[in-house]
Amino acid sequence: MDRQLFKVFLQRYRGNLVLVGVASTLLNLLVFSGSAYMMLVYDSVLPSRSIPTLIGLFAMLVLLYAFQSVFEAIRSEAMLGVANGVHDDLFSAVHYATVSRPLRSGPDRGDGLQFTRDLDAIHTFLAGQGPVALIDLPWVIVFMLVLFALHWWLGLTALAGSLIMAALAIWSNRRTQEGSKEIATITGRRSAAALSEIRFAESALAMGMQDRLVARTSAWEDDFIAAQSFLSRTVSRLGGASRSFRMLLQSLILTVGALLVIDGKASGGVILASSVLSGRALSPIDMAIANWRGMVAARSGWGRVVQAIGIYRKPPPRTVTLARPSNEISIRELWMNPPGAQRFTLQGVTLSLTPGQALAVIGPSAAGKTTLVRAILGIWKPARGEVRLDGATLDQWDPETLGSYFGYVPQTVDLVDGSIGQNIARFDPDATSEQVIAAARGAGMHEAILALPDGYETQVSGGGVELSAGQRQRIGLARALYGDPFLLVLDEANSNLDATGDAALADAVNGVKARGGIVIMITHRPATLGPATHLAVINSGRLADFGEKDAVLKRLHGAEPPRIVKEGQPSAAADGQGRATSEGTEA
Repeated sequence: MDRQLFKVFLQRYRGNLVLVGVASTLLNLLVFSGSAYMMLVYDSVLPSRSIPTLIGLFAMLVLLYAFQSVFEAIRSEAMLGVANGVHDDLFSAVHYATVSRPLRSGPDRGDGLQFTRDLDAIHTFLAGQGPVALIDLPWVIVFMLVLFALHWWLGLTALAGSLIMAALAIWSNRRTQEGSKEIATITGRRSAAALSEIRFAESALAMGMQDRLVARTSAWEDDFIAAQSFLSRTVSRLGGASRSFRMLLQSLILTVGALLVIDGKASGGVILASSVLSGRALSPIDMAIANWRGMVAARSGWGRVVQAIGIYRKPPPRTVTLARPSNEISIRELWMNPPGAQRFTLQGVTLSLTPGQALAVIGPSAAGKTTLVRAILGIWKPARGEVRLDGATLDQWDPETLGSYFGYVPQTVDLVDGSIGQNIARFDPDATSEQVIAAARGAGMHEAILALPDGYETQVSGGGVELSAGQRQRIGLARALYGDPFLLVLDEANSNLDATGDAALADAVNGVKARGGIVIMITHRPATLGPATHLAVINSGRLADFGEKDAVLKRLHGAEPPRIVKEGQPSAAADGQGRATSEGTEA
């Protein structure tokens, strides 16, 4: 995957890279102009004392430096085009990996933005001086050959200095690589701790926990400072040593050149020309060391990004689009475990529902009810078994299209920065006012929204702190009802509702049933059972009972004990059409 993606980018940005290569070649050739100018001045102009020759040479040098400035700008702009293009090409895949990772691998111990930071590190490196240093490195050999041509002692001295600086670069790589990885890990965990404190700020203040949480988080801060200081010292010291050695080496070459002049083996111009050439030969190595930290971060980030987009790859678009579901949702032998966990929280659940039915799912806490919801909606992938919609498994649908057929109100309703109208419309750019208002009316929120200062244009933050918990929950219900979804899933959707809210929720459920939709409700409150046609009892991850609501309630109240329904055994109660099944697997 790494090499394949690298080849794709080489092909896609071949024009920019060719331009960078040509500009780099011309720039490095122009480096010789300064050395040639010095040699001509010292070896030709001074002995002849020719002012016109000096002015002519200086004019040509100015023109060459002007071209050098133009080529520098061209190379920088071309590399910036590559950096921006790579960022744009990878952004969607990286963002998808970022938001998909917790759904497949469980909650991230970091802040979940590591892939985004890696992409930023890649962009920063490509847009900076790091690639320029790498591109110019092969020219070190050319400058060495020129120095050897001037005199083999000059070339040998420069070669020895280059080898020493290369050794410094290798040492810098080893010293900074582990430090960069450690900083990436610590930064993620420190950010996660800070975000957790922000979410918990109100409760922490109310319960006197702020100082203790700050002290807890400060441990990550101390680790970050220690790792950052170690890496900064390493880069600074090695960079300083490299620069100091380069200046020493230039002085050493001047000394060698002076000895050659004294010995009659070189001219005075050779001394200065060799000094300039040696400095230019060593400059790419020095620049590489100065940018080593960025190179290491970009290289590590590239590896993580490539791995992430390989694992968390967005499914390709479907060539055949299935029709809007309208017949049935069925669950067959469903076994589920949360992402990253080994223990099954749902075991062998089988049931099905048809249009016009509303299923209430009850059971003790941690029985597996929310796991069932996440499986039905395709949030979590089954370990075994399947969920089918009109006979097709969920992965046969395009995720975005499938989501438009679902409505979901989770236990905690989160809003997105924007207006109330945008949140209800799921930020659909093609949403009409009629659709938004219809969804709000279905949730009984139209009048309440109109009473807000800006109505549907009222801006809310991501946390929705401007609204009460009940208002957020009912706006979440309106969002779930937007577009008349075929399946409405409510996970404790009445936990913050008053009597009016309960009535609006019941009306919404009845409305979905009336238009031929299906409703699944997770609830602990008996008041919510009113509009339900069927009842499922989940206990310890298993389907303990399932059937028509009245029949199940009768069994729950002692007429007959609840029982685990065995595979192939019909339920004691089915709907009037006989299409609600009650199959499961006994432990």
